[in-house]
Amino acid sequence: MKYVGTLPPPQRIPVTSDPTCAAAHPDGLFVSDVSGKDGGLADVFIFISGGLEDRVFAVPETPVVIDQKGCAYAPKIAGVRAGQPIVFRSSDDTLHNVHGEPKQSTRWNFGLPRQGSERRMTIDAPEVLVPVRCDVHPWMRLDLGVVAHPYFAITAEDGSFRIDGIPEGTYTVAAVHPKLGRREAPIIVAPNTVSPATIAFRIR
Repeated sequence: MKYVGTLPPPQRIPVTSDPTCAAAHPDGLFVSDVSGKDGGLADVFIFISGGLEDRVFAVPETPVVIDQKGCAYAPKIAGVRAGQPIVFRSSDDTLHNVHGEPKQSTRWNFGLPRQGSERRMTIDAPEVLVPVRCDVHPWMRLDLGVVAHPYFAITAEDGSFRIDGIPEGTYTVAAVHPKLGRREAPIIVAPNTVSPATIAFRIR
């Protein structure tokens, strides 16, 4: 996944309002809404958005684990199947709350009051992306890609990603970035071949 333009520099956020956060980041917390390396764009949620409508896939029972560590979500973007368990965990010795605002499912807001706190839940309907925030620490942001199939990935720092096992056919692939929006392109999957889908995001 590529970008065109210039990456903005990381922003320094003071976190002195919470002693636990301040101890984890004595020089402030540096965050990047848009990041990448060597022309590749990181943290893009890639998934098949069209062409699988007539197929049904078993939902995994293994949970996706989201930690709150160093007063930041880890990871800050994740993929999960609709109906798959999600475990929100806090490794911080301070109060966090997990405030999810999907449009296609029931919203939620619960607290994780101490180190080692956990809460298990599911999201019923596919939606890309679902924003999740911490109202106690407003810089904490997580975005969830919720899909009905296993064919998704998240780009690495250099923009690379891999999706295995897509059945033969013609599809639409979507790339969604929390700040830069959504792009789509057609692909054809044939034996030992995948037609290239060219998608790039412009940074302004």
